[in-house]
Amino acid sequence: MEAELKDNELFKRLMDVIGSLMADVSLDFTPSGFTIKAMDPANIAMVLFEGTKEMFSSFSVDKDVKLSVSLLDLNGILKLVKKEDKLRMSETKNKLNLDIRGKSKLHFSIPLIDENYTAQKVPQLKFSAEATVLSSLLKEAIKAANLVDDSMYITVDSQRLILSARSEEKEFSEDLSINENKEIFNIRSDTITRSRYSIEYINKFLSIADPERPVKLSFSNSYPLRMDYEINPSAMVSFVLANRVD
Repeated sequence: MEAELKDNELFKRLMDVIGSLMADVSLDFTPSGFTIKAMDPANIAMVLFEGTKEMFSSFSVDKDVKLSVSLLDLNGILKLVKKEDKLRMSETKNKLNLDIRGKSKLHFSIPLIDENYTAQKVPQLKFSAEATVLSSLLKEAIKAANLVDDSMYITVDSQRLILSARSEEKEFSEDLSINENKEIFNIRSDTITRSRYSIEYINKFLSIADPERPVKLSFSNSYPLRMDYEINPSAMVSFVLANRVD
């Protein structure tokens, strides 16, 4: 296989987020694109990424290829890649090759992890509530909640989304109505639904989200959160985060 990325910065940010959660990752290439399915060692967070071959300026993959690598190795190399450089990835026996072409020409080969390395299975989760909101709105609410505590509550009550945080001495809440806020695109819940999540992890998940694109939140009472958003027309990412116990 051989593929050259169109957007180095996107790939670098994606790998940086995943690298903050786990040590290894499997890049699974198919003739139509590539995917990532990985869970952190503590089983708190899962990353699901799907990118089409339109992410690449050139893409030559005629069969399924699994490239499992150390993120320490990969991200160390990606730090050298500038936005204007061309980054090409290819595979030889037991190696991932990275060629960087800019003002200079750099070539790296890093070992693949044991071929028996397998990506995590996607958990089958059933959610009782959903809310689709503008990414920038969610990011601002998280900044405010972080002034109060290291976790936040997400609540859906009929057509209202409530984002809140509390500690022994401080409280924060933002009450948003789908009828009054154009930044909210959809809310669905049969009953009042509420759960608590780590702000640190949500911040990581949103770090590659376009502020002008929507983010879909799916959850249930005291249940994991799934966050889905389109990075661009050729790349979609989802994160699953375990809930905090009150």
